[in-house]
Amino acid sequence: MITADQPFATHPNFIVSCFCFLLLLSCFCSSQKTCPNCGSIQVPYPLSTHSTCGDPNYHLRCDSHSQKLYFDAMNGSSYLVLRIMGSFQRMVVQPSPWVPASSACVTQDMVVSEGLRLNQTLPFNLTFSNTIFLYNCSPRLLLAPLNCTPSSLCHRYLESSGHVDKNRALKCAGSPDLSPCCTFVAGGMPSAYRIRLHDSGCKAFRSILNLDPEKPASQWEEGLEIQWASPPEPICNSKLDCSGPSKCSPAGRSGLSRCLCNRGYYWDHVRGTCLRNKHKSKAAGLLGLEVSIGVICFISFGAIIVLITVRKSSKRFNQAKLDKAREDMLKSSDSGKNARMFQLKEVKKATNGFSQDRILGSGGFGEVYKELLTSQKAIDFSRDQDDVNLAIYVSQAAKKGAIMEVVDQRLIGTEPSSDVLSSVELFSELAFACLREKKADRPSMREVVQQLERMVKLELEEISQGSEL
Repeated sequence: MITADQPFATHPNFIVSCFCFLLLLSCFCSSQKTCPNCGSIQVPYPLSTHSTCGDPNYHLRCDSHSQKLYFDAMNGSSYLVLRIMGSFQRMVVQPSPWVPASSACVTQDMVVSEGLRLNQTLPFNLTFSNTIFLYNCSPRLLLAPLNCTPSSLCHRYLESSGHVDKNRALKCAGSPDLSPCCTFVAGGMPSAYRIRLHDSGCKAFRSILNLDPEKPASQWEEGLEIQWASPPEPICNSKLDCSGPSKCSPAGRSGLSRCLCNRGYYWDHVRGTCLRNKHKSKAAGLLGLEVSIGVICFISFGAIIVLITVRKSSKRFNQAKLDKAREDMLKSSDSGKNARMFQLKEVKKATNGFSQDRILGSGGFGEVYKELLTSQKAIDFSRDQDDVNLAIYVSQAAKKGAIMEVVDQRLIGTEPSSDVLSSVELFSELAFACLREKKADRPSMREVVQQLERMVKLELEEISQGSEL
């Protein structure tokens, strides 16, 4: 009973009732439960530290004693999580520690699991942001397609980064001929899922994030960046497993049911819930000119890929129509002038005699050779002989950490902001994913378009949030 001298808002029963109501409301508003923080690190959906939260396929381990978060790889190796960037679906982990002996050039994951190995059936992989230094290597690696020369950046890391003590640095430096160190950029196959260490290969590795060779080694950030794929809607057995504006429905041919969003809503994989569709026209008008051009270019890139795929899958086209379509595409341009028709000897020169290692795949118009959109010619004989092919030219620039030098400057401006640089990096990595050697490792056309749409949506949300501040 509430007495006259007891305020209504402070009555115990009223407070308990409000708490229960808010708890019920929070459960209703979110389709999925986000895991609690692990120490000072927020764990966004779909990352999961327990079977009752997040998506179990995105498992991380929160140590209950130290309150530290770990990423468990295959074969027993674990890596400390340093930070998580949920909106970019990425996290940074600490490379494996060195073995205790200060004179040994060996990392602990060499002993435990022969390096880093990710389960390819799970949604995690390494990004192109990682520059890997391999140490205590066998001389046979001098024949591998890695930079194992005396001028390799791995030597600068040992000499002046401050991350390695003197005794260990001397041991890792070794002899360039007998135990070289090597450098490469991770992210391509097979280094998207594995950094292999072995007694007959290399026995230690370190990783630098977004390495800038122009900066002193002491300013290089040590870390290993891992990204995760966008999560699908959660699995369900009945409508009781779903909450908010969603219902348990069959999804695909797998026989599984998922909490699919109701009509008028869309699945937000970052928040792990269904959100109402909103018109973004006002937010789109706030985009800067540079970002707008970049978005339009990459959406066009996705549209072209989809168009080619549709043409490939259509059985109604006969060979004569394919040849005619190819000729029409080559002769079309925005300026109304015919595009240049390259002679056979020029194409043979650009593709290194139609080398098999430069084939991307087969499409409706025959074999497709690597190409990247940078507002430069795909085949340009004014470049150096080794850089005639644009894809190879850009790939080499990426390995040197100079990807921004080949990006069309009209997209990023003279003094690009960190947001613009992050956007360009994301779009570039998607383009590189499309250039992976094996067809099974490249994203499907639907995945490319979905990823482009997510990137654009993310940019629009960040612009909208910035305008409200």
